[in-house]
Amino acid sequence: MQPFVTNFNLKSMRLPFLIGFFLIIATFETQACFILFARDANRILVANHEDWTARDGAMRIIPPTAGRYGSIIFTFASEGWAQGGMNEKGLFFDAARTPFQEIFFEGKSNPTGFIWQTILDQAANVKEAIAILQQHNLPELSEVTVMLADASGNAVLVGAHNHSVGIWPVAGATLLQTNFNQWHPNLSNEPACWRYDTATRHLAQFKEVSVENILSILRKTHQDSMTVYSNIYDLKNKTVYIYNKRNFDHALTVQLPEFFQNGDCLLSLDSLEKYNDYSKVCLVKKTNIKTIRGKITDEHGAPLPYVNIGIPGQNVGTLSDPDGSFEISLPGTFLTDTLRFSSIGYKEHKLCINKLSDSATVVLQSTATLLNEVTIFSKRLDRKTLRLGWMGGKDGVLPLDTLQGGGAVALLVEAPERPLFVDRLQVRLMYNSKDTARLRLHFFEYDSLQDRPGKELLSKEIILEERKRFGWLRFDLSDKNILLDKKKFFVGFEWIDDTQTRKRMISGLKKWEAWKREQFQAGNKKVEYIVEPGNDAYPTYKYHGNMMDWPGFKDLPPFTGLMIESGKTDDTIRLRTFERKTSFGEWKEINATLNVVVTVIY
Repeated sequence: MQPFVTNFNLKSMRLPFLIGFFLIIATFETQACFILFARDANRILVANHEDWTARDGAMRIIPPTAGRYGSIIFTFASEGWAQGGMNEKGLFFDAARTPFQEIFFEGKSNPTGFIWQTILDQAANVKEAIAILQQHNLPELSEVTVMLADASGNAVLVGAHNHSVGIWPVAGATLLQTNFNQWHPNLSNEPACWRYDTATRHLAQFKEVSVENILSILRKTHQDSMTVYSNIYDLKNKTVYIYNKRNFDHALTVQLPEFFQNGDCLLSLDSLEKYNDYSKVCLVKKTNIKTIRGKITDEHGAPLPYVNIGIPGQNVGTLSDPDGSFEISLPGTFLTDTLRFSSIGYKEHKLCINKLSDSATVVLQSTATLLNEVTIFSKRLDRKTLRLGWMGGKDGVLPLDTLQGGGAVALLVEAPERPLFVDRLQVRLMYNSKDTARLRLHFFEYDSLQDRPGKELLSKEIILEERKRFGWLRFDLSDKNILLDKKKFFVGFEWIDDTQTRKRMISGLKKWEAWKREQFQAGNKKVEYIVEPGNDAYPTYKYHGNMMDWPGFKDLPPFTGLMIESGKTDDTIRLRTFERKTSFGEWKEINATLNVVVTVIY
């Protein structure tokens, strides 16, 4: 094995800005690009497409109780929170991502729990829903527009207008929302949405509002495999027609209130297509989504930023914000699990989820690990210096998250002897648009039983910061006293951003994915359609060019991407790279090699 590189030519390396996305499922990230309301004397219908990278579309039944209307919501089995839905009174909501415009709130309270579920629970119509919304701060409306509609034929859009909450009422027989701001169509130079134009043309040809006519529009406006499910809501008759994974020839029909007899249950849409016995396909019974908000401090009361929060092995997690605050929503499948809080230099804290209050204060106790500095320095002159890692690369890697956090990437290296003193580190930027690139450094032990990154080896947090756009970042770590008593270990990097930045990033990059798909359909030869073996239900589009060609690139929030080399060669086969998608998420190996070199003394 040759664990280091001695011959390389930086002049021969090019930077084509190819980004490999590792997408993380969001908490409330309503990603439907298409919502349509239509009414006449006989029918009041609403239709939508739900477009997302998750494949596990699901429906949750929430029966009525004293003081709460019953409802059905649509979600993903791995999440559980409402992406859209309708209650027993025929009140509907769904949302579409729109360009960011900050909304300023004064003197209003934060909602308790998930506000859109509260609307379905407590409001019978649009007027009552708006009255509830007007009481609260609603920061999500800075980047989404919500449609509300009811059985009387009333419908409105709620979104950002001149940095306030705007209400756009239906005028005429139809109301349509895609991914642009109705009040400010040119906001962020958002390109015209082909779905909006297509639907408008077809609506003008219809003489009546019918399920068949609206279905014909859904057939023409889906986004191939990105559309997970499509629905038509008959608000007068309290009926929903569900078309799972673009199967527009077969509708799953739900009628309220009769459907409530199946009890509180989360139902897989895939399973519903195969079985009629709802009791056999119920994934979760009699459970509720639990949203936990709180603050994390040390034993002296000082807030702790960027603490990893999550459930081990699951892609459910987040980071605390710079002020120590956090919010995490957990579906019923995880309510009996343990939530972990971890930060380098502090003892890991574990709490039972079903015993946590909605507002929690978590205190982490600091730890102290003494390194044998005398051993390191007294023999340093007699020791050897070795560079471990890889310096070749041509692709970028950018783990993405929204309300979740903790995405990280790590490279496995091996030295001939131990212990090792870490002297220097260099990692290569693919692109950095932040004023200061900021990454959390990790050294993980190699878990030979699980064959993946294991326990953290650092005893004190190290944040790497550098004001640079491209190329190699170089850090002198000789004063950090990092002693590794392992021959085989991982060097890793974690992206640390606040909640709002993560939300804006996933919004922008969904538009990037949509642009690539549209370019492919338009015949752009730079876009390649890729279907991975065994995953034909979720193809991807790869752009062989400069990402800056995309008109929406300038609207992305500042980000940092690290360089990798795609594929494996004889030189890189032992230099294995792993990534996780969120705090405590499962580590998975990727077919690439991270560009990082760590200099050690042994």
